[in-house]
Amino acid sequence: MSITLAKLKEQETFPEIFTANYWQSDAWKKAKEDNGCRSFWIKKNDAKVLVIERKAHFLKFWIKPLWELPRGPIGNSKNFVELIETVFFEARKKENNVGNIRIYTPFGTQIFWSNELFTEFLKNNKNKKAPEIFPTNTLMINLELEENEILAQMKQKGRYNIKLARKKGVVIEEEKDVENFWNLMLETSKRDGFRSNKKHVYSDLLQSFGDNAVLYTAKDKTGDVLASAIFTMTEGMALYNYGASTNRKRGLMAPYLLQWAGIQWAK
Repeated sequence: MSITLAKLKEQETFPEIFTANYWQSDAWKKAKEDNGCRSFWIKKNDAKVLVIERKAHFLKFWIKPLWELPRGPIGNSKNFVELIETVFFEARKKENNVGNIRIYTPFGTQIFWSNELFTEFLKNNKNKKAPEIFPTNTLMINLELEENEILAQMKQKGRYNIKLARKKGVVIEEEKDVENFWNLMLETSKRDGFRSNKKHVYSDLLQSFGDNAVLYTAKDKTGDVLASAIFTMTEGMALYNYGASTNRKRGLMAPYLLQWAGIQWAK
């Protein structure tokens, strides 16, 4: 069995069964390459997976490639097992010399295969699922609905806080520079106890996605920055990627209006 790298010109011929997946997109591939990683597609029939290659240290000084499969595969789930087996097979080849493979829960496992089946498959192949670094739950919103219909599906508190933020004078502005977002992210990560990405990761993301990404910032009447978020679009599916906020003036409910602006942008 041999590896098949999908060429860019071939991607237009892939079946429509491929689902929109931010982590399995050409834009995400480019973002990772801009950060110094090697990346490539591996495909098997009408299924494919994006592989991100990093250099990793084993036994302190022994450096070998690390392959990451970020929330893939995508395509026809009937070919997923054979596709992943192909990845394992190629990783073991001497010329690839891969030290470790990290496979994260595929996006949409509730459709393709359950978390239990996914974990069992890895176990049977003497592998285990990598610790999750991606959200394990995703809220899906049907953007074909009218805005009033989407609002009607929200809890009453959500609708109220959107109106309250507007009443209190909160405004949403699109920004190109990540400085305000970055400062809020530093505050948020310290407050909530997680480690953020480096600053350039966010700016590179916006550059890689181009018109398919937007950075919104919520400010009060005085221009004080209260919240900021990055949204992206991949093959008709929008994603709320990153959000950050300050503890100051929480009563203005800026994050609610910010997220609503993201929904409106996606529509």
